[in-house]
Amino acid sequence: MSGSFKLDGREIPFRDGQTILQAAQDAGQDIPHLCYHPDFKPHGSCKVCSVRIDGRTAASCTTPAREGDVVECAAED
Repeated sequence: MSGSFKLDGREIPFRDGQTILQAAQDAGQDIPHLCYHPDFKPHGSCKVCSVRIDGRTAASCTTPAREGDVVECAAED
């Protein structure tokens, strides 16, 4: 199964099992991160990849992508 969510107004597709960070990277969208590495299990300890999801703050490296979520990147330009 797959779906999509919005990241800063852009539609981001995802596959089952992907986190918000993984789906964003696959779609070419940058979410700043520090401790995430694709070869290791994410633990979300540094919080650099924090985003707002439907109004709540969460680490995008540990949060599963869900259909219809509205995600805002916490990074400032």
